[in-house]
Amino acid sequence: MMKKSIIAIVLSCIGFSVYAGTSYTKEELNKLVDSGNPPKEKYEQILGTDTMPFSPCKSDVNKMYNQLIGEYPVKVIQNSPDSYVVKMWANDGFVVAKCANGQKIVSGAEYE
Repeated sequence: MMKKSIIAIVLSCIGFSVYAGTSYTKEELNKLVDSGNPPKEKYEQILGTDTMPFSPCKSDVNKMYNQLIGEYPVKVIQNSPDSYVVKMWANDGFVVAKCANGQKIVSGAEYE
């Protein structure tokens, strides 16, 4: 259940750019992130948490990653035996999905 809601959160960030103060096209985002100058971000907030073992958490986060890769910028920030962090940029903000300590934590923010 949480997996579908997190995917919905990611997709809603992509689809509802009308409500954001600043938004970017896929092309602009890819250029900014690839150049090492991603958009400036507002304060990051927790969007959801779920208790789950590391392996299923990493699998869920990878599914989100695979849905966006090639379209929007997506980067694995950390990949260790006990921590996995992926950042996904969308038109009006970003989402970070973290797996660590038996938790999946999804956070994000709009752009400034």
